[in-house]
Amino acid sequence: MFARKALTVLVLAGSVLGIPTVSLAATAATSPSCELRERHVVSVEPYRPEEHVGRATFPVLRGARLYVQAEPGLTAEWLRHSLARHIAAQQSSDCALDVDGLKVDVQSAGPGFWVTLSAPESKTGEEILRRARRLVG
Repeated sequence: MFARKALTVLVLAGSVLGIPTVSLAATAATSPSCELRERHVVSVEPYRPEEHVGRATFPVLRGARLYVQAEPGLTAEWLRHSLARHIAAQQSSDCALDVDGLKVDVQSAGPGFWVTLSAPESKTGEEILRRARRLVG
């Protein structure tokens, strides 16, 4: 008799605890996430390549350069692959990777990586920089 009551209590407790777990998992699966939020972004600076007009050259804002801290097992190739996979998924979030015409370059830099996010025009570059600055932390 005691074993039957104990089993009933355990089953009910498990079902009550299982409902929030299932709903949290469903919420996490449907909400888009930013691959860059999974990494430790140490700093962000404007990306300003030089543009040539006639004989004159001047810097133009085209995006952002992020310094991402290295983690065990993280390589430039894997980071590049992860960012490309996120872009290919075309998620609609407020991530710096979710901007049309984005180009990504990843370079090893000592104990981390420089990730350059560039756009073909200044207005899009400003948006990339704005979104990237929120990743520092």
